[in-house]
Amino acid sequence: MKAFVLAGGLGTRLKPRFGELPKGLAPIGGRPFLERQLEWLKGHGLRDVVVCSGHGADAVRDALGDGAALGLSIAYSVEAEPLGTGGALRHAARHVDGPCIVINGDTLPEADPWALERLRWESSSLAALAVFEVEDGASRGGVDCDAQGRVARFVEKDPDARGRAWVNGGLYAFSPNVWRELPPGVSSLERDTLPRLAAAGRLVAARLPGTFYDIGTPDEWERAERRFAS
Repeated sequence: MKAFVLAGGLGTRLKPRFGELPKGLAPIGGRPFLERQLEWLKGHGLRDVVVCSGHGADAVRDALGDGAALGLSIAYSVEAEPLGTGGALRHAARHVDGPCIVINGDTLPEADPWALERLRWESSSLAALAVFEVEDGASRGGVDCDAQGRVARFVEKDPDARGRAWVNGGLYAFSPNVWRELPPGVSSLERDTLPRLAAAGRLVAARLPGTFYDIGTPDEWERAERRFAS
């Protein structure tokens, strides 16, 4: 099964610290974040990877190569202009040949991606997403599920909504038929495609133990640095 890594983000919020360095190459514990992410995929038996890149694509390719040094096979899907997470996946459609794992390029979960794919398959869903419990979901928004684990709705970020919440960890298991649901042009998985799948009852969530690291903001980068620098 292939894994698609959505590594085309601009990393605007990390620019004060890393300048023009692509977000996925930001060092965590002395190693590029993407390298740690690929190592995690390999550790779970996912060695066939498609890196969806855009900003800094040449630097990403120079850093990772064809994946042989990491024990992987890496292909690249490069967008000429920012297409969003949904648009980047649609652009990579030629690489789809079956069910796959999709992960945001700034996310590293401490979880088993195969558990997610098993849930998707056993529930006959088009897609499954990993949700993790956090102490304060105000800055992330939440994911509400029904008794069967079907995603009922996505809750927008609310600074007044303090307390524990289940949030999207940026890790997905997709049927190849998900690509039929991706609109042309610029689109967002989180804002466009996933809510539509949820409304149709075709999206299920796996409440996974453990945590995940997201380096999208300086505070979250520092949290990941503390974890992996020790």
